[in-house]
Amino acid sequence: MVDYGTFSIVLTGLGIIGAIIYYTLTLRNVNKTRELQIFMDIAHSLNSEETQKTWAELINADFTDYDDYMSKYDSSVDPEFWGKRGAIWWNYNAVGYLLMDGHISIDLVYKLLGILAVLQWNKWSEIILEIRKRQGLPEYFIGFEYLVNEMLKYEKEHHED
Repeated sequence: MVDYGTFSIVLTGLGIIGAIIYYTLTLRNVNKTRELQIFMDIAHSLNSEETQKTWAELINADFTDYDDYMSKYDSSVDPEFWGKRGAIWWNYNAVGYLLMDGHISIDLVYKLLGILAVLQWNKWSEIILEIRKRQGLPEYFIGFEYLVNEMLKYEKEHHED
């Protein structure tokens, strides 16, 4: 027969284990909610009217190569355009890192952002890759590139006609 002291110790142990499990699950849920909120803030920012205008301005930028780009759009020549470009690129970069680290799903990203990041990457990838090379910045907008590659994979897997 089990005495009261042993029974009490077992119940206390089970209570502590239960509390640890509950705390762990709660903490995981809070972190996931925080990361999702960050993503939603970025998605909201990327879908604002002002950002849509900036997005169009970036897509319509006219340059032939890296040197032409630098002469027209470098931060020392056109800081306003540099700021607009950076705002969009950094948002895509952040989404890419959240995706890379498994904090958000590609399904969610694709549904909320569509292929706009892909279109921007297609326009600017040669410039970004050349900046990496010429300025010795191998990680420059690597999250943006990752995002685009994952979106292209998703598109191929889920939207083949």
